Amino acid sequence: MSKPLLYLLAGNGSCARWWDDVLPHFQHYQVVPLELPGFGDNPEPPCSDLAGYARALLAATRRGSAILATGVSALLVLHALQRQPGHFSRSVLLSPVGAFLWQRRLPALMSPLPVRKAIHWLLAHRPTLFARKFSRQRWNAAQYRRMGEGYARCRAFVPYWDLLRADTALPLLEWIEDPLELVWGDQDGLLGSEQAAAWSAILARADLRISVQPGWGHYPWIDDPVGFAAWLEAREPGFVAHTKGGRLHLAQLAGQPVPMALNLEQAADPRLPALLADAPQALWAVRSSSFGEDQADAANAGLSTTYLRVPGAEVHARVEDLLGAGVEQVVVQRFIEPRVSGIGFVRHLAVELEWVEGHLAALADGLVSPQRAVLSRLGEAWSSGQFPTVHGLTQARLWDFLQGVLRVFHYVPGDVEWAWDGQQLWLLQYRPISDYGWRRHLTAANIAEILPPQPSRFVEYGQRRAAASIPAIMARWDTRVLQDNEPFTAVYDGASYINNDLFLARLADWGIPSSQYAGEVGGAAPHLPLRPWRVLRSLPVFLRMQRIARGQLPRLERQLRRFDRELAQLVEQGASGQQLADWFSRFYVFVVQGNLCIATALASSGGDRLGRPPTAYGSLDDCPHRLPWETDPGTPRPPLTDLPLQAFPSWPRLIRLAHAAGLPGMRGYYLQVREWYRDNLMRVFFRLHHAMPEAERGHWFAAHPHVRSRDGSFWQDGREGDELAAGFMIYPGEVRGVLGQDILLEDSLDPGRHAQYQAARGVVARMGGRLSHGSTLLRELRKPSAVLPQVDAGWLGREVILRDGQLQLA
Repeated sequence: MSKPLLYLLAGNGSCARWWDDVLPHFQHYQVVPLELPGFGDNPEPPCSDLAGYARALLAATRRGSAILATGVSALLVLHALQRQPGHFSRSVLLSPVGAFLWQRRLPALMSPLPVRKAIHWLLAHRPTLFARKFSRQRWNAAQYRRMGEGYARCRAFVPYWDLLRADTALPLLEWIEDPLELVWGDQDGLLGSEQAAAWSAILARADLRISVQPGWGHYPWIDDPVGFAAWLEAREPGFVAHTKGGRLHLAQLAGQPVPMALNLEQAADPRLPALLADAPQALWAVRSSSFGEDQADAANAGLSTTYLRVPGAEVHARVEDLLGAGVEQVVVQRFIEPRVSGIGFVRHLAVELEWVEGHLAALADGLVSPQRAVLSRLGEAWSSGQFPTVHGLTQARLWDFLQGVLRVFHYVPGDVEWAWDGQQLWLLQYRPISDYGWRRHLTAANIAEILPPQPSRFVEYGQRRAAASIPAIMARWDTRVLQDNEPFTAVYDGASYINNDLFLARLADWGIPSSQYAGEVGGAAPHLPLRPWRVLRSLPVFLRMQRIARGQLPRLERQLRRFDRELAQLVEQGASGQQLADWFSRFYVFVVQGNLCIATALASSGGDRLGRPPTAYGSLDDCPHRLPWETDPGTPRPPLTDLPLQAFPSWPRLIRLAHAAGLPGMRGYYLQVREWYRDNLMRVFFRLHHAMPEAERGHWFAAHPHVRSRDGSFWQDGREGDELAAGFMIYPGEVRGVLGQDILLEDSLDPGRHAQYQAARGVVARMGGRLSHGSTLLRELRKPSAVLPQVDAGWLGREVILRDGQLQLA
């Protein structure tokens, strides 16, 4: 019987010979060290992005095999599994890289190219200078020589640092469901086990187990090859991460104040008597830690009894009671007698608090009503009430504590149970929030222009999976967006809306009033004042934002064509609807990130003094891919025809120079890029629609069950905002006609209705922004038009006059 296959993949700079010491010690695996493009003796050039390396890894490995990967290569395994779930039967990831990249010192140090090249030369030619970084043990000369040779032959070392960015490292990884084993060494000076909590939040849906190995450094297969091989083949995967007890243990590893606790899977665990003997007078809490509780998509809290104030002599019996009831794991935790306790629904922008005096059990049992407050960084509109100083606990201290818990879990919003004993705060529980109506500001503006009120299951699937990954592109100019961790869209009453908080948080930090944002995207926004000092302090951010966003525009075509090729390959392979939906999730991230870069370039374009070249709307006579609700791939399309992607607009040399120099006056050309981009996206959507297998269209292209029923802007907890959306003229002119017939009255502007707009005398929309696609289309058509939120519904069917953005009865 052949041995199962195990691939070994080391991190940046590695070569196959780095594994020489450990290879002879494997007994149960057939072991194959890997070298990816640009590494070791692999003749292929380095890949241009992490997606390229993930594809190379998939191509180089056999489906159903096992893999051990370290450092940055562990991240590649995750990207590969995100693309092809189940490709690896076992994935062991040692000290994975990717968490907190924007806060770590090493990526910042390696950012300048001369520094990278210098470090690379030293690693290749003077590896012993880094001996203490490699290991706390002293290696022999041959081992250091092998390390140096690996770095010397690694052509990917220098460019790899450009690929390893906070905005590209983690997209869509929260949707991985494969079994994963993450391991850290407690002597690793480069990547310590305090990152384990962050990875449990990043890999929120994976079947995740975590272990911390005593005595291991960064290269345990070199320090102790015999022990390393034996550990790997013994298949001791560690503790389950996504449980109540698992998260408490992870928080403890990250330095959070967690009461003494033990996770048990059997009542006869020998560690229990030792724990109780350490504190013979203590009282204990005995709680279930079921594998089905506290998951990313379902809380399922309170399925089993919780025992509080249990004397040490009774703990064993209570553990047996819970295990006998079918609970997989039990947490035995030292009981804290609190003066004040509560629950914090915590995100970086805000904390929504409930608290009681005494123990939280009184609230759970319905014996008392909690006090409540909402604390927010954004301002008064987002806040409600205050946390008073209680038994010495101040609002500032509680805020800092809750934000500290949030940080170790990679800023993923969580439900935090806390207790104050009069001296310090204690963390009793952290769990991801599966469903909660935040005081977060949402809007239907913009999204209502491109998707029907009831989009297809297909587009809603992609939109929801992409929502948390999309904003990372903004970290290229302001990394605070990663701490905010706000999704691009959020759900209210089962339907998706644009999350205004994502953008308003940036404006608040920059000191820019919210009225500017509302005018551009449509709808209304809560008040944010102009703060001149913050604006001045943010000037470097604005310059960086302008440079990066403009620089991204010419790259859109290459990335778009790559996705188009991927779609063609899926069609050739006869991909299922699920495979197409997962591909669409990745594509959706790219689509919206590209639009964010274009919108940023437009916002800093400084007018259109350099000209207004024609857009794609100038030639829409024979365009089967342009139709109402065209942004939903589930929308019915005409029969498939060949619609090749169009080349990036050709600009005169002087315009290209103005673009590169960041000169003002480029708005016309950036509008041209935006509509070129959208037209090409619709060509891809056209092919995507026809790629869906006929038998699966009834499911994927059916309407999503929840309707987007809210117009304008509102709060996610259901409250209506009191801000009024502003009206504005889109294109001047005077026309007379019947409202709803000659002069169209639209709830929102849909650029796919170009034929109807072209035939109308004028167009009025109740909702829309100055920079929306629909507004651009109407300007291209030179059609008298306006956004007027307060049009009297009684005027429908009556003769009216639209004059330069004003509507009146004839």
